[in-house]
Amino acid sequence: MRISKDWISDYIDLKINYNDLVRQLKLHTADVEIMESFGDELKNIKVGRIDKIKEHPNADKLIICEVNLGDETLDIITGDLTVKEKDLVPVAVDGAVLYDGFKIKTRNFRGVKSHGMLCSLEEIGLEEHSDAIYTITEDVEPGTDFINYFKIKDQILSMEITPNKPDLLSYLGTAREFTAIDAAENFKLPVYKKINTTTKGFPVKIEYDGCKRYTALKMKNIEIKPSPLWMVKRLAMAGIRSINNVVDITNYVMLETGHPIHAFDMKTIKNSIIVRKAKEGEKVVLLDKRELELVGHETLITDEEKILALGGVMGGNISGINENTKEILLEVAHFDPINIRKTTNHHKLSTDSSYRFERGVDPNNAFFVMGRLIYLIEKYANGSTDYNATDIYPQKIKNKKQPLRINYLNSKLGINLTIDEIEEILKRLNFGFERINEGFEITIPTNRPDIEGEADLVEEIGRIYGYHNIKSEAPKSTFLKGERNENYVFKEKAASILRHQGFHETKNIPLMNDTKFWKSEANVKIINPISAELEFLIPELIYPILETVSYNYRNQNKDIKMFEINKVFLKDETSETKVKEPTHMAIVSTGEESPADYTDKRKVSFYTLKGTLDYLFEENGISATYKRSNIKGFSQSQTAEIFIKDTKIGYIGLIDPEMADKMYDIKDEIFVAEIDLDAVKKYSKLVSKASKKYDYPSIKREYSFMVPISTEFSEINKTIENAGNIIEKIQIFDVYRGKGIDPNFSSITITIIYRSHEKTLTDDEVNKVESKILKQLEDKNVKLRKA
Repeated sequence: MRISKDWISDYIDLKINYNDLVRQLKLHTADVEIMESFGDELKNIKVGRIDKIKEHPNADKLIICEVNLGDETLDIITGDLTVKEKDLVPVAVDGAVLYDGFKIKTRNFRGVKSHGMLCSLEEIGLEEHSDAIYTITEDVEPGTDFINYFKIKDQILSMEITPNKPDLLSYLGTAREFTAIDAAENFKLPVYKKINTTTKGFPVKIEYDGCKRYTALKMKNIEIKPSPLWMVKRLAMAGIRSINNVVDITNYVMLETGHPIHAFDMKTIKNSIIVRKAKEGEKVVLLDKRELELVGHETLITDEEKILALGGVMGGNISGINENTKEILLEVAHFDPINIRKTTNHHKLSTDSSYRFERGVDPNNAFFVMGRLIYLIEKYANGSTDYNATDIYPQKIKNKKQPLRINYLNSKLGINLTIDEIEEILKRLNFGFERINEGFEITIPTNRPDIEGEADLVEEIGRIYGYHNIKSEAPKSTFLKGERNENYVFKEKAASILRHQGFHETKNIPLMNDTKFWKSEANVKIINPISAELEFLIPELIYPILETVSYNYRNQNKDIKMFEINKVFLKDETSETKVKEPTHMAIVSTGEESPADYTDKRKVSFYTLKGTLDYLFEENGISATYKRSNIKGFSQSQTAEIFIKDTKIGYIGLIDPEMADKMYDIKDEIFVAEIDLDAVKKYSKLVSKASKKYDYPSIKREYSFMVPISTEFSEINKTIENAGNIIEKIQIFDVYRGKGIDPNFSSITITIIYRSHEKTLTDDEVNKVESKILKQLEDKNVKLRKA
């Protein structure tokens, strides 16, 4: 959230400078990512009035403007042929400095001198790209200092807002926070109009519980025009480009109050508003011209015939505000955060509105938000209304009540706050309270959905008091002693093996939204999730690690080898907690096998991961088998389940390309494996150095076989292993399908190492075992490949 000092000063009086404010925020509230000054480099830009426009004598695409600057008139040449006489415009005179540091000086253009430059918002830094010279809509005297008059210079800080602090996604919420941490005083609400509710307002019907409240009000006599520059500037500081006055006002009030708003062109609405659940296969074209095919859980705003908006996310293209709009319907609604999150996740569509609805919007500030909208639209779009709003609120969301014990608070914080100190902090937090026997009963306002229990209140009071003000003490126990247990040692050994195989370790939060679980169902839900996107504990590690791979891939890091060792969470009614937490290991790879070696053009494959797993098993004295399997979301031809003896301990395979693209935006082959590391530890045995000491030489032979694609390698492996006790190792060397190979077969080259631990083998002894192998494989239609 970007906070402008100029803007937030409308609601509070800052008691400290912005540098000290940054320190206070970091101590009490949230991290500050950026603190910057805006417009310091701007210089010598004035308001000018174009009194006369003349043709350039030597250029068809240039014009000469006589610009009145109060005490002088200058000839200034421009290529913007849309400017008109009497327009007020920003003028950079000789010696001026623009936003990008460019200095203006008098120049010749095709034989005519230009004594300055007419500026667009791009030159001032308020737009990334401008198509025309900016026309000032305010009544300002020519010669006025443009930078000072319009307060262009500003200070901006950007806070990192955690998902459990939706109240900080607004200027009013942030202003309250500044007063709570004693960085500001004199909090005040902006001007707004009082509205009435009526049964005779515009007809609205809610047919889906994805919408909890819907407030609507009509305004007429709307005049669509550019917004005043102060609003354009403030929106630009928040990263939002000005569109027109009505759209800008809805964005402005959203940033101000934290409550997203939508305005519909009344002429596009037939008779009534109906809020309903989407039907599978329905399509909607949004304001950004994107067409979505709906899956059936989305919330839609419709009339009797058509879809007007994707509720809580974005308006439809058909009902948008344009230059011909004369009458509008304002919407202030409250949508279910979980439903909005599912919608944005599925459609990969995030907006300023959905970002706020997902985290929790105050359902009970609708009248204030609507009143603020009306005030600004009356003032800046000449709109009028009867102030009668339709308000459909089937089940009122009330303020929560939560007891807080004083002894509990002080024991958790390790301090002794007095009753007066606690009451002062509660007032600063805008919490209602009432004294009860052992403490307080706290009334939590509905703009703080993150406060669920007594522990949350302790945390709030603790952060406002300041954790840095709590004295640090060493633990009093004199018997602190730690050691690495065998589980830790085993996990470290596994991690070390993967690191030496070129894999990078990653650690992810084991919380996700259930829409991400495409392979298995989530069945462990958090009672008090910090956000709708972190509701479920993960049942498998592949979900978070694939999100990490997706992030890297989308940022052009496409040669990836990663692994993660962590707990997963599964329902278990026999457990005391009803949840079991086995330790798993996930491995993932995509891109080139050795990107640092320009001579090695190999891509990672199924055998990249299989070889890594085989090495892990070998180092733990384990013999694992792989059986081809059909797993949801995987390519069947390159997927297997992994067994130790008769116990399934995991799987390995290629993710279905359509799934990889749809879920993760990954367009290359991506291989994953996940194993139960607890099971691997159970079957592991110490591999002594003596067992790896070879007193007699080996004989190594390679064979290329034509193998039917229906035959699993495990069958070949088993046949070879059972052929004699001198078989030490079997390893795939190459797999080929393509030109010169029957499409029903694969060419597989394997290496067999023969060794006796009792004597040196002769060729005849190896030949006997080899003949047996070839005969038994031929019986399975696996034959030596002819040159």
